[in-house]
Amino acid sequence: MLSEIQREVHYQYRSLRLALGFATGRFIHANLQVTYRCNFACQICDFWKESHCREEEMSLADVRVIGRKLNQLGTLIVSLAGGEPLIREDLCGIIRILNDAGHFPILITNGWYVNETLAKDLSQAGLQEISVSVDYADAARHDKQRGLDGAWQRAMRALELLNRARPDTRHRVHMISVLMDDNLDDIERLIQLSRDLGVTYMLSLYSWNRGAKTRRLPDLPDRSVTRHLLDLKAKYPEFITLTSYIEQLDRAIADGGIGNCRTGRLLMNIDTRGNVSRCTEMLDQPVGNLITDDITEIRDRLWQRQREQNCAQCWTSCRGFAESMMRPPRLRQFREFFQSVRPHPKPAETTHA
Repeated sequence: MLSEIQREVHYQYRSLRLALGFATGRFIHANLQVTYRCNFACQICDFWKESHCREEEMSLADVRVIGRKLNQLGTLIVSLAGGEPLIREDLCGIIRILNDAGHFPILITNGWYVNETLAKDLSQAGLQEISVSVDYADAARHDKQRGLDGAWQRAMRALELLNRARPDTRHRVHMISVLMDDNLDDIERLIQLSRDLGVTYMLSLYSWNRGAKTRRLPDLPDRSVTRHLLDLKAKYPEFITLTSYIEQLDRAIADGGIGNCRTGRLLMNIDTRGNVSRCTEMLDQPVGNLITDDITEIRDRLWQRQREQNCAQCWTSCRGFAESMMRPPRLRQFREFFQSVRPHPKPAETTHA
């Protein structure tokens, strides 16, 4: 019983600090790229096109240093990214370190490596939220996009197992999609699949700026993407992407992004060796190394870089979430965010056909 009380106190303490971070405009979110290795060959990613080895990746000791320094900034949400994060055999150790340091560890996965044991281990390590990437409502199109047969079925199974393994109703499991030029009409069916699985649904606008990727934003001059998605959000409570994020999509699609990007002010990216940049689009422009450098110097360099670079080249959910929380009416954003993390009942066990 004492351990349950301790977990509740730990959760409420982190929640309070997160609320203060939103209120004061501090760094609230960090992408921590724990690996660039991946078992997929996705058409919309280029990390897999280069060779990466585990010896180049941060150690658990490095993660402890990173967790402690992020704490000094008040950064609470740490998104474990890749590559494919679950390819690291010590990922549960990383999650445990960050959870103990006072952060909310979350991650996005392709779902391939999830089995019943790993689903339970991730939850027990302290993972607060996990999202499984699914871009199309049918298996053939998803598998082709991801470059591996069976990817869609594995993702569906991963969502079932992860949802079943949640230790309590506050630990969230999402399906997440990258909104591209050919899947807008899949979104409603994907939301319905999420509902049937008992999980929630989110999306992020495709970004093509890093590497040599093809521009694949929706191009629908006679149709409002924003209006279509807001109608779906009103229809399905499982669709939890913030309204203020969706409201900017038509503009982002028309202009290729949203200006006055606040990465470097609300969000930072940390690569596999601890190098810090504003975001994944700017990996080649690090401002320092979080493992070896002073955190206040890194913060000041990020702030300066954000002031000097008026970037407007994307509207991904990683920057969009943080910025949307700051957009008026802020009360609506806080209410929606609270609703998205409120206790969500676990469904009876089901098996996806």
